[in-house]
Amino acid sequence: MNIHLVIPTIRTLSFLTEWRTQFSDCHLLIVEDHQDKTIGTPKKGFKSVSHYSWQDIKKDFGDEEWIFSRQNAGIRSYGFWKAWKKGADIIITLDDDCYPVDSDFVMQHVRNLSLKAPEKWFGTFPHPDFMFTRGVPYTIRDMYPVVISHGLWSRNLDLDGMTQKKHPNLNIVPYPPSLFFVPKGSYFPMCSMNLAFTRDAIPLMYFPLMGKDTEGTPWGFDRFDDIWAGIFAKKILDHLGLSVANGSPFVEHRKASDAASNIRKERAGIKINESFWQWVDAVKLTQKTPVACYRELAHKITFPQTQYFKKLREAMYIWSQLFV
Repeated sequence: MNIHLVIPTIRTLSFLTEWRTQFSDCHLLIVEDHQDKTIGTPKKGFKSVSHYSWQDIKKDFGDEEWIFSRQNAGIRSYGFWKAWKKGADIIITLDDDCYPVDSDFVMQHVRNLSLKAPEKWFGTFPHPDFMFTRGVPYTIRDMYPVVISHGLWSRNLDLDGMTQKKHPNLNIVPYPPSLFFVPKGSYFPMCSMNLAFTRDAIPLMYFPLMGKDTEGTPWGFDRFDDIWAGIFAKKILDHLGLSVANGSPFVEHRKASDAASNIRKERAGIKINESFWQWVDAVKLTQKTPVACYRELAHKITFPQTQYFKKLREAMYIWSQLFV
């Protein structure tokens, strides 16, 4: 199986030393959020190591390089595309402040992506071995293939700035192993710090414009790149009869970002986010493949008539063409 680990970073990769040999079966793709390559890369522990920066994005995309955010973790979408070009069967993406909890992190994600969700029933015992408890009909148990494995975190949760300010000393102890399927018709706040997905889902993993553009001008939104990508993805997966698993494997998230800074970054997006999912939910999809559905969604969604959303629609079109 061709597994690629995509890590966006502006720091060192020293955190990988604690992962020891967990990624020995993976190809590492580093997307450095700088003009030039400045950080050291691991010499062992992976099948191969590829290191990219803004220069590589410019080389590959020319005048369309702007579709990848800068000074924002959403730049990892470039790594997803590179992994797709390299024939990835599964992509795992991880933040550089996340550390291991279990010794079988990769295999737990791989196993999750081999499961199928039930139809119209919710399991009440969320163990990763996923045994259905008494009463769940057998004929609906294995219906919707899982293509996204959404891993969770201990220590520092993925909180918005306002919640983080209310709970500044929150320190979550490791959870017992758990897993459940996100129900059809429901959205979920997709976090990219511990995430895996199959090759079929790669065309859905474009993270919208956040941070700054190629000229250093702010896009006006931040910290909603993975959230909005998750809304797009879940809409399409529900239409195609595909599913999301949520829970194990966990990571230890050690670095809590600054609450005041997050509140400032989220100010514009948090208002739009109240309606964003509804714009997506209102779209009626008719296409039969992830790529075609993504392009249809980009065409049909009723965005505000602002410069940002005009550019986002254009970026979604450009992204969808990469997989045709």
